[in-house]
Amino acid sequence: MFLFRLAFIVIGSLFLAACGDVVAPVVFVPCPSGECWDLSAGAEIVVNDVPSAADLSPNGAHAWRFSSVPGHRYLVLTRILAGSADTYVAFSPVIDPFTHAMVDVRSGSGLSFTATGVVAYVAVADRGNAAGTEYTVRVVSYDEHLSPLPGTTPLRVNDVPVPRGLAAHEVASFVFDAVRGVDYTIRVSTTRGATGTFASLIPSVDDDFFDVADPSGTIAFRATETGRYYVAVIDRAGATGSEVTVQVTSP
Repeated sequence: MFLFRLAFIVIGSLFLAACGDVVAPVVFVPCPSGECWDLSAGAEIVVNDVPSAADLSPNGAHAWRFSSVPGHRYLVLTRILAGSADTYVAFSPVIDPFTHAMVDVRSGSGLSFTATGVVAYVAVADRGNAAGTEYTVRVVSYDEHLSPLPGTTPLRVNDVPVPRGLAAHEVASFVFDAVRGVDYTIRVSTTRGATGTFASLIPSVDDDFFDVADPSGTIAFRATETGRYYVAVIDRAGATGSEVTVQVTSP
């Protein structure tokens, strides 16, 4: 989990990535190795929110930051859609990419850690690809921010199935309350198209981050915590979209 990357020397404020999310370039500052990165002006990531998408230019690097609570556990997860990039995490805004230890090389596995400060800094750096790198980045934590995201549909346990239409590749989010030690079954019936079903304690659950999943649309489990549980139903049909009903039952 260790490597390096050169940053673009960019001076300026936030700019828009090609795919629309606000990102910030790293700023080159002097240090003993000759080239350190200042991440203090990084774009803000909200813990447990949906992934932020961005495009890196060749040899470019983006700076991100998020508020953290000392003692809480976090996972920084970068997914590469095209190209190749490394991900760095630090609790100091200035890092030396040649010696920094907390690195997810090629962003293949994510970085899991316990926070020691109130702000964490993230850098995502292109590995010299001629066409740059397209990626998403997110931060998840079971220790905080577990409230529903906007657009999440509430479900009542043992209520009638809730119908929902999905556009192409849409992620539909649902939430229900569960009690520790009680058995529940999530039933997603696909009446048209094709879908995938995923569940988690994390409100931004999707096919990239989840606790349980089942291709049949039926997930039976025993709640390990009392609180909100989240369900994501994702369209797999493509251009035609899908139609489903969603229900949660308990004996």
